Amino acid sequence: MRKIVILSFSTLILLVNSIYAQKEEPTKKKVDSTLIIVNGDGLFIRLGKKEKTVINLDAAIQSGMAYSEFEDAKGTQTDNRLSINLARLYLNTNFLNNKVIMGLTTDFTGTTPLLEAWAGANLFKNHLFLSMGQKQTHTNNRLAMADERFSQVMAQTIAGTSKDGVAYGGLMHNFVGATRESGLFLETNFTLSSIRIYPSVSITTGDGQGFDSSQENLGYKYGGRLDILPLGDFKKNNAFTAADLYYEEKPKFAFGVAGSYNAKASHPTGSGTNTITGIFDKEGAEAYGDYVKIVSDLVFKYKGFSFVTEYTSAAVKGSNLYLDAAATKKLTPEAASAKYNTGEAFSFESSYVFRNGLSFDGRFSNISPEFAVPTSLVQKQNWYTFGINKYNKYKNLKIGINTTYVDNFDAAIKYNWYSNLAVQFVL
Repeated sequence: MRKIVILSFSTLILLVNSIYAQKEEPTKKKVDSTLIIVNGDGLFIRLGKKEKTVINLDAAIQSGMAYSEFEDAKGTQTDNRLSINLARLYLNTNFLNNKVIMGLTTDFTGTTPLLEAWAGANLFKNHLFLSMGQKQTHTNNRLAMADERFSQVMAQTIAGTSKDGVAYGGLMHNFVGATRESGLFLETNFTLSSIRIYPSVSITTGDGQGFDSSQENLGYKYGGRLDILPLGDFKKNNAFTAADLYYEEKPKFAFGVAGSYNAKASHPTGSGTNTITGIFDKEGAEAYGDYVKIVSDLVFKYKGFSFVTEYTSAAVKGSNLYLDAAATKKLTPEAASAKYNTGEAFSFESSYVFRNGLSFDGRFSNISPEFAVPTSLVQKQNWYTFGINKYNKYKNLKIGINTTYVDNFDAAIKYNWYSNLAVQFVL
């Protein structure tokens, strides 16, 4: 796997150097095709007189070193790690003047290199986008809807997930997990006066992330989201990132709500498959509960300043479910909290990016279980994160340091402390 990563990125670097080395020669002929590099957005190949086809190739790599510490009954335990936090290639193509779009993302940090693969069509003059495949779902919190290369906190991710939660924070660590899902997605947009409105709905497998995952005779996940932008659109994807890297010249604000119903979920957060055991129906057959999640969030950005707040609540629904095949022990909501991540969380994140590319970031997350019992998968926690990043002129190269403290209150592990130093380059 390491050889594949080195070979892939070496090829890209050679391609970039060869492109920059070319000198433009004056010509009187009309150019049908172009090949350019936009720092931070990658390589663009445009084919056709009216740019009917556009191919975008991008890459991102992040390496880092980490220190972690926790305290339990045995005392203070420490660990050090050097790792490739992020290693990805992106291929996005649109045809017929953006009417047909395809996306492909590979991730070399996990055992399955294919992270996203989808195709879609723009309809009704780009007011409706219908897509199918595996991609980031819109039913999670706001900051879970942007690719990890835009994360303000740099830390290790493996195939789009974080084992210690530092890259995403306590809210996502407890109630999201993987952010990609396979299914059918419908996104719309329209303007009401000067207000931009973005409704979207989806039907996915309910298996979470994974092209090769399977679960028999289980239900689907139904979800939707509504985003309202009273002051108009943000620049690029700025509505779904933590920092104001694009420096909004006018105040921008967005509010979003989302919900999902994952029927017969076999994973504690509904982002995986075949993990939960020990639930039965009244006939004694293996069964699962329905995982329901509600999300609300808002973001404000203006001239380098950013503020994001998010809230998530999760619960389990279902009737005639039992803890034994004889159907004598009922699956109560409290008992379900030992099978599923139930409870609520809120998060506040703020940052300021100076014109010279220096940024300061802070994040706080509060986690509350539905039932404060030792068997609950979710336990009371407070997460505190502070970070400093330095970007280059084009925002495609950054170096950063961050530290996260997790207060576990009365848990067996009293606290966790994580510190990361990382460097990231995006083509």
